[in-house]
Amino acid sequence: MLTTLSFNEIKDIISKKTNNKVQLDFSYVNNSTIKVSYKPVAFLPAVGINVRIEEVGNSQIILSYSANNAIDMVIRGLVAFLDNHIPKEIIELDASLQCVCINLSEIEQLQKPLEMIELKQIYFEKENVCAEIILKSN
Repeated sequence: MLTTLSFNEIKDIISKKTNNKVQLDFSYVNNSTIKVSYKPVAFLPAVGINVRIEEVGNSQIILSYSANNAIDMVIRGLVAFLDNHIPKEIIELDASLQCVCINLSEIEQLQKPLEMIELKQIYFEKENVCAEIILKSN
C-alpha cells in the first residue's frame, strides 16, 4: 500500500498545531532529501536546512540534516533550550552528528497500527512525502 501526504497538507497541520506561529516551506531535492525553510519575520531571509532520510524501519526513522554553520549553531541552541521538552524515548536528537532518530514504537497513537502494518520505505516526490506500507500476516 502506498500512502502520500502532500507538502501543503504537512504545512497546514504544522500551522494549525502551532496556531499559525510556524510557517514552513518544503522543496524537493531528491527522493531521499527535502529542503525545509522557515522565515521567522518578514524582513529576515528564510532559513533552510536539508533533511535526508537515512534509514526506515518499522520501529524507527533516522534522519540527518545539513545546514550552514550559522544555522547549525541556531539548531544546537534550540536543542539545548528544548532539551527538557523533547520526549527522549520518542525523539533522539544529536546536534553534534546532525541526526534525528524517531522511535515510532514509543508513540502511543502508533502502537496498535504498528501491530498490523509494517513501514517499508519513505521517500519524497516533487510535492509529496510517500510511505510504502504492507499489512503484516500473522
